[in-house]
Amino acid sequence: MSQTFQFSFEWIAVGRGRLALTHRPRQRWFPYLSGAGCDRLATLLSEREGAMEIGRLAQSHGLAWTWIPLDSGRPPQGRQNDAVRKGLLELDAALTAGESVLLHCSAGIHRTGMVAYALLRTCGAGRDAALELISRMRPATHQGLVPQHLDWGDWLTDE
Repeated sequence: MSQTFQFSFEWIAVGRGRLALTHRPRQRWFPYLSGAGCDRLATLLSEREGAMEIGRLAQSHGLAWTWIPLDSGRPPQGRQNDAVRKGLLELDAALTAGESVLLHCSAGIHRTGMVAYALLRTCGAGRDAALELISRMRPATHQGLVPQHLDWGDWLTDE
């Protein structure tokens, strides 16, 4: 008996591509993500949280994978900012090329919201537009955003 999944990702247009937000994908999802419109999985987990296994699963199922290692939902500092900037540029290029990017952390709230906000700002969205898009994609993620996330995203994209 074959099993199929209904995903409730809310894809929004960003550049020529699409973006959606979620929590950590379940292992059983991977065979179906491509069919749900996902081209690239963007992981915001640390190595100790199993990020490398997610990357292996994504790539073994034909998905591109971007890893932005974040340990927590606190705005990163120092060298971690450089890693985030690099990841944002990779995701911006993927969206510009027309890819559909599924962005996640563990619960899909704090790290996901913080990086989604910075990504949308990187892609040219204003503060209010970025917040509205996050709210449309995943209300729980929008509700988890705090002023420090927004200030960091503004600072990171204005440099």
